[in-house]
Amino acid sequence: MNKIAVCIAVLYGLTIINSFAQTKNELQQHSDSLYQQLLQLKDQEHKAKALYNLSFFWSDFDTVKALRYIGEAEQLLGAKSKSSYYRGLSSFYRAAVYFDTAPLKAKQLYLQAEVQLKQTDKNNEPDAQRHLARLWGSYGALLQRDGKSDEYVNILLNKVIPLAKHLKDSTLLGNNYQNVAMALMNLKAFNKAQQHYENAWNLLKGRKDADEQLFTLSVNAARNALFRKDDLKSKIFLDKADVLAQRIPNSAYIPIYHSVAGSYWAVQKNMSKANRHFEQGLHTAKKQHNDDMAATIIYDQFSALQSARQYQAAMNKLLTVLPYVQTNKSLRNKQMVYYNLANTAVKLGQYQKAINWYEAHKKLSDTLFLDKGEERIIELEKIYQTTEKEKELLRIKTENQQHQLSLHKTRLWVGILVLAILVLSSLSFTWYSALNNKKKLAKQEEMFLKEEMKNRRQQEKLNLYNAMLQGQERERNRIARDLHDGLGGMLASTKLKLSAVAANINPKRETTIDLNIIISQLDHSVDELRRIARNMMPESLLYMGLEAALRDLCNAMSQTDLQIDFQASNLREDYPQAFLIAVYRILQELLTNAVKHSGASQVWVQCTEVEDKFHINVEDNGKGFDPKNELLSKEGIGISNIRNRVDILNGQLEIDAAIGNGASFHIQLNVNG
Repeated sequence: MNKIAVCIAVLYGLTIINSFAQTKNELQQHSDSLYQQLLQLKDQEHKAKALYNLSFFWSDFDTVKALRYIGEAEQLLGAKSKSSYYRGLSSFYRAAVYFDTAPLKAKQLYLQAEVQLKQTDKNNEPDAQRHLARLWGSYGALLQRDGKSDEYVNILLNKVIPLAKHLKDSTLLGNNYQNVAMALMNLKAFNKAQQHYENAWNLLKGRKDADEQLFTLSVNAARNALFRKDDLKSKIFLDKADVLAQRIPNSAYIPIYHSVAGSYWAVQKNMSKANRHFEQGLHTAKKQHNDDMAATIIYDQFSALQSARQYQAAMNKLLTVLPYVQTNKSLRNKQMVYYNLANTAVKLGQYQKAINWYEAHKKLSDTLFLDKGEERIIELEKIYQTTEKEKELLRIKTENQQHQLSLHKTRLWVGILVLAILVLSSLSFTWYSALNNKKKLAKQEEMFLKEEMKNRRQQEKLNLYNAMLQGQERERNRIARDLHDGLGGMLASTKLKLSAVAANINPKRETTIDLNIIISQLDHSVDELRRIARNMMPESLLYMGLEAALRDLCNAMSQTDLQIDFQASNLREDYPQAFLIAVYRILQELLTNAVKHSGASQVWVQCTEVEDKFHINVEDNGKGFDPKNELLSKEGIGISNIRNRVDILNGQLEIDAAIGNGASFHIQLNVNG
């Protein structure tokens, strides 16, 4: 059962279950039905929340529609959309839209939503906490996609489940206990997983609206019990699943139930029942058009037949599953099927076919498994050659008994020859492995050296650019100070003297008018001089802090036909001066681009810090542009300058833009460099 469990675990990890196996027409009909229902709502806030939920429904199928519904909800809320609670909801549902297409942006939006939902008022606090639980579950799922399953389990145990307990929501708590159990099962912590399955069952049992959750829970718990070799516990959960399957016969989890049940009866040596379940599961998977699940069930059936030593039937199942894995991108699945084809061929005495399958397996193997595959192929070749020689010797012995002595000598020489071949092969293989490893080590050292040189050149380039920027900022500061303190003072003094002269001249004379014109021009000159000095080194950045300086910048760049909306949260007062200047210049460059090139009427600016990560989001409703345009990325609208400043702070830049659809810039900076 142990070998079967490992194989099943691998394939289950690659199986995709579509809970909403609907056609496009069915999706549209369901969406229209939901939309008509929300139109019947009279309360504006209830209607806005229904639009958010409709956006969540479409986030898996049509991101344009999903974003449109979020916009409708915000428009419907009006001024209320600016509250912390509804800003948090908007960020949460936008993150759901970008969950698959832009994971980094989704993570930023989830963290932003977390900050906003924590600041909500008491009236909306329960719903905000419910969304916080969903938020952390989704954020953890993104981490699990990145291969950080341990962090996902930690988030479930330390963030999601405590929130569910605080809300006293047994359904939410039970579902997340099951999520923890499934994550632990994937990590092969089967005993710990069983405890969480039991907890989830106790919380969800008896609820009429939890049939689907209880069904998936009982099937997964039965499979986990099989991994633990606890047949009694597995049977108990399978019986529960059988009752639930009668209530929800159209569940997408029905094929998995039959697959697990088939594996159970195979362990009980009842292949008749096992095959009935496997065939029923295969029929349902094909009906649902789920090829991955069909391949998994066929592979489970092979494992059951192999454990029952029905090798020819097992070989037939492997050949049936082969077309599925050959069209699948997963090399691991393909490698596993090839390996089992070779092993099954050995048990059937088909050594030449086994060699061919091992050759195919070897081409897919990585470095860690290469040596073991080569040794197995050499061993099969020797078995094949020895078997053929023994057949020939037996035929000669049958034909003529008088040649027994000669035959004995021949066997002796063959044995010596085989032994010599083994010794030579072993020595050759050892020498080859040592030489190959030496070449690999030399190649790796060369690659490491090239990478180190590349990193050093990159660091030198960044240091040079950083020094250049610092020099520019110092020079700007000096020129701004000279303009303000020197030339600015001189112009102001000249204006005062001219004003005094104008006051003493006869007002009826034309000279007075000329002097007043000159004084007015001097006023404009002084104002322009102060504007230039402020742009070169804003005093608010040095004396009032980053948030005030950025807000002042947004207000200064707003125009009658361009409104700039600035929002900030969790900004500190003690950022290093180099970081302050870099953030200011980045935002200044982005706003300059929007003013000059976007043709927008509205620009939204958001700045926030979460766990030493500084996030800048700038969006406009302008004419947009093509970010893939090579000329634009090199010379146009200052994007190159922005990228260089982001690189200096070891940050990341994402551009979401298209012609006619506005532009969005999402920047993440490391506060500590």
